[in-house]
Amino acid sequence: MAEHPATGIERARGTQRARHAAKLALSFMPDSVQRTVRMWRRDARLETVTLGELDATLEEAADRFARSEDEGRDFLNGLRMRPPQWPSDPFSEAYRAWVWDLYGRVSGRGDYSLRHEASPFDFDAALERPFPFATGSATVVGDDLVGRGSVIKALGLAAPARIVELGPGWGNLTADLSAMGHDVTAVDVDEGFCRLIEHRAPGVRVVRSDMLSFAAAPTAAPYDAAVFFESFHHCADHVRLLELLHQVVGDHGRLVFGAEPVDLLAYPWGPRLDGLSLWSMRRYGWLELGFDERYFAEALRRTGWRARKVPGPTPASTTYIATAVANVPEVT
Repeated sequence: MAEHPATGIERARGTQRARHAAKLALSFMPDSVQRTVRMWRRDARLETVTLGELDATLEEAADRFARSEDEGRDFLNGLRMRPPQWPSDPFSEAYRAWVWDLYGRVSGRGDYSLRHEASPFDFDAALERPFPFATGSATVVGDDLVGRGSVIKALGLAAPARIVELGPGWGNLTADLSAMGHDVTAVDVDEGFCRLIEHRAPGVRVVRSDMLSFAAAPTAAPYDAAVFFESFHHCADHVRLLELLHQVVGDHGRLVFGAEPVDLLAYPWGPRLDGLSLWSMRRYGWLELGFDERYFAEALRRTGWRARKVPGPTPASTTYIATAVANVPEVT
């Protein structure tokens, strides 16, 4: 016997009311409980893989990528690896040793090197259709455009401003900022990316350097802003970088962190163990760090920065804007 339409509507309303009540009840619980529930909801649907299963799992992902970008990413988005137990103090040498041991085992490369950040690509093809456009994926391209727009809006600087972008990669945001009329310096360790940016955005000053080396001796500083778009998490010593950035933007400039993996993590910081990060570390050797929200705020505070979170239309388009706290000790 068919269900009366009114019965179905009432059942849906009941479910909606129950969800609202559960959400309201959760909001009154301690922060630690809310964090646990949110992480459980996020991770409950994911399949857990072990290190021993990783290569076979990623081979399946490669087969799916061969069919389409979206199919490969959908498969990886359903995976995670559990972290081993970590030391209690995330600012200690013991914790850093834990991070590098985990990276070495996941990547299969032992010690980390800047050489692992190399991104081989076809130069002529990238001039015509750089990432993410070359994927042909509406989701990947759309997310990238939303992320870049969120950074530009949160940055809030009218042109012309003096901006240094650290780790610009394909140069998409670099070209956007330059087209707006900003005076842009792009700093990347990859020779191919530097050459690509020179061709895509001829008005941009391009410096081939890693982030730490540039920040230790910045050219043309201070800048109005130092921008990271999906790049800060590739730095091997993010605390030292945060210390050095004071001499890059001075007392009145700002740091911009766009589409960085600052989220709810079970551990304070370290290699991300979601499917796409596992793919990137194992296949290419890239350093794919992630930061728990609380740790990220504390790292900024300890290095003399005050940050505000600017939510975007999607979780991945969240931007953080940091400004210097007065009386920060001079970097030595």
